[in-house]
Amino acid sequence: MIIASISSYMSIASMIRSGDKKEEHIVQELNEILANSSFLVGMTAKPTLADYDVFFALSEGNCLSAEIVTEGMIHLRRWVVAVQASVEELLACVSGVSGSVAKGVPAVTLASLEYGIADPVPVFFFGDEEDMPVRVESTSTSSAGAASSPPPPAAAAAAQGGKKELTEEEKKAAADKRAKKAAEKAKNKPAQPTQNDAAAAVELDVTALDIRVGKIIEVWEHEASDKLWCEKIDLGEGEPRQVLSGLRAFYKKEEMQGRNVLVLCNLKARNLAGVSSHGMVLCASNADHSAVEFVIPPEGAKIGERVMFEGLTGEPEPENKVAKKKILEKLAPDLKTNNDGVVVWKGIKSGTSAGPCVASKGMKDAQVS
Repeated sequence: MIIASISSYMSIASMIRSGDKKEEHIVQELNEILANSSFLVGMTAKPTLADYDVFFALSEGNCLSAEIVTEGMIHLRRWVVAVQASVEELLACVSGVSGSVAKGVPAVTLASLEYGIADPVPVFFFGDEEDMPVRVESTSTSSAGAASSPPPPAAAAAAQGGKKELTEEEKKAAADKRAKKAAEKAKNKPAQPTQNDAAAAVELDVTALDIRVGKIIEVWEHEASDKLWCEKIDLGEGEPRQVLSGLRAFYKKEEMQGRNVLVLCNLKARNLAGVSSHGMVLCASNADHSAVEFVIPPEGAKIGERVMFEGLTGEPEPENKVAKKKILEKLAPDLKTNNDGVVVWKGIKSGTSAGPCVASKGMKDAQVS
């Protein structure tokens, strides 16, 4: 999935360089994508090749000018600064270049943002202080009545930038009061389950994934990517789903058309190289990803039928929870084929009412994703 995402973003970089898409639309879409992640692909702590390629493409096309990147695009701005700093760091490491901008790094300058600061700056209080500082507004004129009345001691201290000094007895009394409140709060707080209790109560397994039998009824080439097939897949939902798969290197169009496949359905819809994809066609692959083949349902399996695993029962999780809790990332490493080419999860065999699900060409001990 990560490799496919990197490839799709590099296709977007090619589109940027060719000028096939308006700059304003590109940066707006990127700003929305980056609202929920630090970088373009996965939950990574550092940029990937996709980030670097898109960054340089935007820089070369003058898409990061102050006229295009408006003040509202805070996520894109943060990403530009982070990627630019990463490129400088990499070049400095390999060539010993020093200075604020290493040679070969686009010098991107964005219009500065102004952030309003609260006035006065918020101050934390425990809530049991007897003398709370009082802010005094300074004005050029004041009424005669106000001038004749001296401010209270706390207000006078605040106006002078200081605060009333508490005696040792007052400090001790305030500390005792806080400790008493904390003890009462802890006493009334219900006991929290331990980490082991929580793990025992909710154990995540493969039933959280909604894997169903589907049939590819239409296939066409992605216009902006030479790696992606676009498919319409019948999943018994009334209308076919559109799913994109990075399988152009492994399957011809005629080998895709009419094929029965397994589809992971409870994934949120997302754009791949500008085209929406809602789901994932599952395939088996070897360690270096040089061989890839469909995992398929048995003959006679019903379209839309859910794939189950022996002895496991449970309802699939909703799409937003699968994304938020990273459920696929936690379960996918144990989704494989066994020595007989049967799809298993932690050794537990998969199947439908018609029999087990297998790798189409019998690939053994392969990763399924």
